[in-house]
Amino acid sequence: MNFKWDPNTIKWYQEANAYSQFFKNIAELIAPRLEGCSSLCDIGCGLGLIDLELSEKLTNITCIDINEFALNSLKANIAERKIANIKPQLMDCDDISGHWDVIYTSFFGSRNPEKFLPFCKKQISIVEKKETSHSTIAKYKSFHRNTYDQVVTALNEKNIPFTLTEVSFEFGQPLTSVAEGKKFIQNNYPNVNDKDLNNYLTQTLIETNKTDYPFYLPKRKSLGIFEIEGTCQ
Repeated sequence: MNFKWDPNTIKWYQEANAYSQFFKNIAELIAPRLEGCSSLCDIGCGLGLIDLELSEKLTNITCIDINEFALNSLKANIAERKIANIKPQLMDCDDISGHWDVIYTSFFGSRNPEKFLPFCKKQISIVEKKETSHSTIAKYKSFHRNTYDQVVTALNEKNIPFTLTEVSFEFGQPLTSVAEGKKFIQNNYPNVNDKDLNNYLTQTLIETNKTDYPFYLPKRKSLGIFEIEGTCQ
């Protein structure tokens, strides 16, 4: 998947989250791990959807990302909800300074999961399991995130202790029409041909009988939630 933030991807991502409550589910799972913590830095925050969910659990949240478009969407949500304790910052992760109780990363691309440990007391990282899909569009995927088996290997090789919780949540895409479904797939898999696209939609697209989103592309995300002790104590 070639992922870029633009008006379409922001709309789809927010609609998928609202439909599935994906980030609410993650927030409820990690909230007990934040007990006694007051500050959090979300590195590579994107739209900051997890931070919106956690805003009532923490005193201050710093959200950093290199994509101004995504941060502007987060700022709009912060203003709309009148949230005062989330601070978005346009910044590269290599330029961070400061210390937080928790550093949080979600689907982050770094192959060095330990690089942020000096800046926190605890790091929580959400990493996706390696996909084993044999769908007609899987071969068109060009963007590959870290998988949690790679993170496990990296941490073990460096003798960094961690705890790992494996979970699975629905995070599919609600759609207003078949045409929107085609547009969604073409956006995520730009090299897909018409035959494979149509076959995929025929095999996967669900009719919901709902007026707002008559169609749905299901997607179950299998995740690893890593908790690592930071070196900033």
